[in-house]
Amino acid sequence: MVLGVDIGATRTKLGLVRLQDAQLVWRQIVPTPREATAEAFLAWLQRTIREALQGAAVEGIGIGIAGFVDPEGTLVHSPNMPQLQQLPLQRWLGEHFPFPVVVDNDANVAAWAEYRLGAAQDVSECLYVTVGTGVGGALILGGRLWRGVHGGAGEIGHVVVDLTASEHAGVPPFRIGVLEEYVGQAALLRCAQGMVARYPDSVLASRPITLEALAEAYGAGDEAARECLAWAAWVLGLGLVSALALVDVEVAVLGGGIVEAFPGFVPAVHATVRHRALPALANRVQLRSAQFGVWAGVLGAALLVGECPTSGDTHHA
Repeated sequence: MVLGVDIGATRTKLGLVRLQDAQLVWRQIVPTPREATAEAFLAWLQRTIREALQGAAVEGIGIGIAGFVDPEGTLVHSPNMPQLQQLPLQRWLGEHFPFPVVVDNDANVAAWAEYRLGAAQDVSECLYVTVGTGVGGALILGGRLWRGVHGGAGEIGHVVVDLTASEHAGVPPFRIGVLEEYVGQAALLRCAQGMVARYPDSVLASRPITLEALAEAYGAGDEAARECLAWAAWVLGLGLVSALALVDVEVAVLGGGIVEAFPGFVPAVHATVRHRALPALANRVQLRSAQFGVWAGVLGAALLVGECPTSGDTHHA
């Protein structure tokens, strides 16, 4: 049994995974202390893991976390939790728990689950994109996670899609005009608020605008919600077109909370890709919905531990 942990900016998912059949035998979701200092975050993480391990025979711990993770398992930077910088998570956890530990980017571990057992298990190369609080990405090339030299490969959320965006106070330059600022959850809610002004009869005009409310309105055919999702799908499609021109894979897997909430999102993204991609790629690339949904990160983190049995090299699949 391996404990998989998927730390997002909003929620942290934990699960005990039986490696023999890759089954989640226990699962839990807890709030992430997004504003906690590094010291408080580590104390929370240790306490949360110990509570999850009570009474379980565990062989290792796998962690996926939103942010830039280097090959040593150090969280270099987290865009949504900027106070967590240069945090040596893998080394720190290895000092506090007596079994192998692997720490990687949350999109990487989710991609690994989809490649090993899910939507991309029939190919050796794929691009994985997760759309939730932000936009993350990962690459599988030649049957291996392709992390790049510093661990930053696949970060499609930071592809620049708006050349007209200008720098302004309070926003770091690396976030100006990038895909994540137009497609992530916060961007969708901003879009919905703007659409209400254009569609005053929208059901969204009479209630607080949340992702759940937007999903309900979308399912009911609300024009404001539909136009908002069409915009997001178009922008994400353009980001994918750029990525596919670089890596030339035939399968892209889309996952995350927004993909789960809006069933028509993936086909809309695919329509943009077919329209705008290089002709040699447009009709061949397949866009698939992730199979494991929001639990892909937990499963993938556990699978990485199972395939890297010693703590000294657990970070490299």
